Amino acid sequence: MAALGNYLDAASAAVRARDGAALARLLDVTNSDASRAVTSCLAENREVNLGSLCQQKLPQPYDEVFAHHCQCLGAIGEGRFEDAFAAVTATTQAFVKDFKLQETAWSLDALVHVVKAAKELATRADAALVAAGKKAGKLHDAGALLMLVYRNTANTSVTEKKRASLFLVVSLFKIYFKLNTLHLCKNLIAAVNLPTFPAFETFPSSQKVTYSYYVGRLAVFDDDYHRAEKHLSYAFAHCSNKHPTNKKLTLRYLIPIKLILGKKPTTHLLDKYELHEYKTVVDAVRKGNVAQLNTALQKHQVTFIMQGTFLVLEKLRAVALRTLFQKTHAFCARQNPQKANQVSLLLFAKALTWCGAGMDIDEVECVVANLIYRKFIKGYISHKSRIVVLAKNDAFPSLGSS
Repeated sequence: MAALGNYLDAASAAVRARDGAALARLLDVTNSDASRAVTSCLAENREVNLGSLCQQKLPQPYDEVFAHHCQCLGAIGEGRFEDAFAAVTATTQAFVKDFKLQETAWSLDALVHVVKAAKELATRADAALVAAGKKAGKLHDAGALLMLVYRNTANTSVTEKKRASLFLVVSLFKIYFKLNTLHLCKNLIAAVNLPTFPAFETFPSSQKVTYSYYVGRLAVFDDDYHRAEKHLSYAFAHCSNKHPTNKKLTLRYLIPIKLILGKKPTTHLLDKYELHEYKTVVDAVRKGNVAQLNTALQKHQVTFIMQGTFLVLEKLRAVALRTLFQKTHAFCARQNPQKANQVSLLLFAKALTWCGAGMDIDEVECVVANLIYRKFIKGYISHKSRIVVLAKNDAFPSLGSS
């Protein structure tokens, strides 16, 4: 009991002195001294009234905040993660109720610690629910809780309170990606782009990198490849070399996007980050070998699906087909310079068959028609003659412009 009393005295001192750093340490669920104080007290007396103890020691509303926090620590100590999440939710709600009335942001760091705990405990509670054969739903509740916190830190005239805005946006991104509710991310992106949101460069590098990574991934899903390249390139370039795993994670999405835009990574880059599964893919796209690409995608299909890149990589077939068609055109131009802008569909069909991706002439015509539609090729098809007539200028536009 004495240890818990000392802990609450320290909490009271931090609140009265408005010592944000001390308050953050005391509300950290990984604080071993706090955990021991609570668990030893509960071991001595299971009926102890934590709310009453906190009322005696702390001013409002921090008596309520710490009462719930102590309940949370007790539940964690006993492995009751559903109860721990319920307690940290109550802690957060009580904290926010006071925070929004404050004219300063002295307690912001403590609020960030509580938010981190809420997200972590929601994940652990869901794992416990699934293990018990029940439906998980706590991470969804954590998303709603974090949105409450976000609104009370972003919608304020106190600029310093907005310091945690990007951290909260990134935390919500992580939850929405895990729950596959990606549509909820778009309102957050719109909010970050508002003039009332703090300047992006004022936030810590780690938060900017993580934000750019998720925005880039969203752009991939939307087939907005230029936007995806912009944000993923930023994330890769600004991610610290001390975190090679994170740089590798970014490259898993950035490489397919660059390939779609006609930019090929070096072998050195693939070796450096041990992205060996991409080597055959890159080689196939460079050669225009559709069959080789199909084989590579099939061989690493499970890996690419687990990474969430398989659907993007499948779109490289069009890039490989364009490369093969471009080589067929070069061959035709050498054979018949007077008709250098014409390509026989029959010859293209032979090229496909030669590389192991044979198809009938009607399928070949559909493939070329799709390449023209997607502006990978400029020209038109003479169905009667089974010939593609290419534009005399810029017949193969840069993939980055298509």
